[in-house]
Amino acid sequence: MTDTPDRFRLMADGDRLRAQAEELYEADRVEEAFPLRARVHRISRQYEDLLPEVTVARCPHTGAAVHWPIETAGLGGWFWRYLNAVRREPGSLPPTWLAMTGAMRLADPVEHPPFAVVPGPGVPFVVPRILTSPGVRAVIAEVPVGAHIGWTISYFGPQPENVKLVNLWGTNTYPVYEDGEWSGWDWDLPAVSQYDFDLTGYLSSGALLWIAPGDDSATLREGMDDCPFVDLPGERRLAVVANGVVKHRSTFAGHGAT
Repeated sequence: MTDTPDRFRLMADGDRLRAQAEELYEADRVEEAFPLRARVHRISRQYEDLLPEVTVARCPHTGAAVHWPIETAGLGGWFWRYLNAVRREPGSLPPTWLAMTGAMRLADPVEHPPFAVVPGPGVPFVVPRILTSPGVRAVIAEVPVGAHIGWTISYFGPQPENVKLVNLWGTNTYPVYEDGEWSGWDWDLPAVSQYDFDLTGYLSSGALLWIAPGDDSATLREGMDDCPFVDLPGERRLAVVANGVVKHRSTFAGHGAT
């Protein structure tokens, strides 16, 4: 990625300015901190603009490809900050789009970002309360992130009634769209008890589709034959990365977990 150095230089400048601003706040020099905060905000917007767009799905209902700006250079990017992630919204989404969560197989050595990263379990999964709703289908796609292997799981269909969706991959909230237009934010408590890691039944029924790794055409594939995402080895709990240490939890709320 030719723009990776630019993104990481921006983050270094932003982290330095943020630390200076915090020192001024602690010294009760608030007015001096305001310009630094403004510069951090501008740098964050520049970082967002440099995020590469990745094809994460194709809608099973409309055939529209879904592209998402994702930090693919590694987990040290602000995109992966679990609380207050720095992200750019996708340019457009089909009106059938509902949610996108994800999973990740971590490789050593794991990055040492100064914030918590929650990339999901170590193998792909589905959320049955969403996928079993009338008319809903899901798509799995592989997304490399630095040395790690990530998977997005995107959901499409009519808005389920009285059903919580799932937090956006790597964050503690999810956007709510109505007819393709953003209408607000909501959140769900991540818990592996709500996930199903056995994909066979969903693949066989056609509720779950997949895109072959490295397929630039993002062709939707159906069924079990040759599906590379079935019965993968890996941790079936949430990974929480902090200061280069990986811990696995059954739930994670951001502040305090079990």
